[in-house]
Amino acid sequence: MSKTLLILLLSASASAGPSGGQAHALVVHVAPETSELGAPIELAAQIDAPYAEALTVRWRTLGEATWHDTTFERSSAGGWFATLPPASAPGVEYFIRGMDADGDEVAHFASAEQPHLVRVDPSTGDRLATLERERLGGFANEVSLDVMAHDFGNRYDLTDRFARGELVVTHHFFTALDEVGFGVGSISGHTPAMSAADAMDPLHGSRYGFGQLRVRLHPSVFVDGRVGLGVSQDGFGGNVRGQLSLGKPWRSCVQLGAEYIADLGPTVWARLQWDTAPPVLMGVSVVRTDLPGAVLSRFGVYVAYDLDYRVTARLRVRAQVSYGPRDGAAHVGGGIGTALAF
Repeated sequence: MSKTLLILLLSASASAGPSGGQAHALVVHVAPETSELGAPIELAAQIDAPYAEALTVRWRTLGEATWHDTTFERSSAGGWFATLPPASAPGVEYFIRGMDADGDEVAHFASAEQPHLVRVDPSTGDRLATLERERLGGFANEVSLDVMAHDFGNRYDLTDRFARGELVVTHHFFTALDEVGFGVGSISGHTPAMSAADAMDPLHGSRYGFGQLRVRLHPSVFVDGRVGLGVSQDGFGGNVRGQLSLGKPWRSCVQLGAEYIADLGPTVWARLQWDTAPPVLMGVSVVRTDLPGAVLSRFGVYVAYDLDYRVTARLRVRAQVSYGPRDGAAHVGGGIGTALAF
């Protein structure tokens, strides 16, 4: 027999003796310590002489002034039970009392002065949602604009560069479906058709729209996905994008991603992000890309260093600098961006 049950038995026995000739009930009850948020609290008991008293559970949410009464009911399994309404944080306190035939109150478990507390812990999802709302200052929506460009250079001094801009609107759900968004983008650039001093560098580009989402698989594992449709120099085509974040995307994390845009080619990247100097968020990426539809040499690689600075609870600004080659000596690039929460 557990120590808790033994104490309850002794307490119940002490209060079960006759008082003024009246028979009293004997109540054996093992109290729960915790309950899930939003779930009813089931209280079970074994009761001897249950009809000798009117038995009730007096309960209230922690911090509430008024007590509420719930009666015990007979269980089909043979015991007795009382169901308290769905619990809310931080907890519910209660005690069990009886009223004998003379109208005298009999204490069976705890008391109004020393009630038993059932701690109600929010679920992991609820805790994460609360932290997310605090992080975002209560703003569930954001509009962002980012523009970047990179010049790969060329050993024959031909033009091999691209510029890209995106406008995105996102909405946060504060659930496992972390956010959804939609946006539009534009890519344009020149890339050589052949490796020669007199080679042409035709214009390539795409104008596209897309929808995207972010799913939280674990408190520190996020998956981003995107699908879209655009028009390029060769006609209509789709685009897809995916990214895995190990860690929190707004703090320190490792990100692995890939993208494919019809007629412009694939891009893959690995990125390390850290938040050791708040409110500045920093990251470094290694990017392998065929943008803007390279046909001569598809091995375009650059390293990018970026900063994200939160100016106010609503406003963030971003900047990036990049360096890398494709067919010749490495050249530089960069970008700027901003995001406004509402």
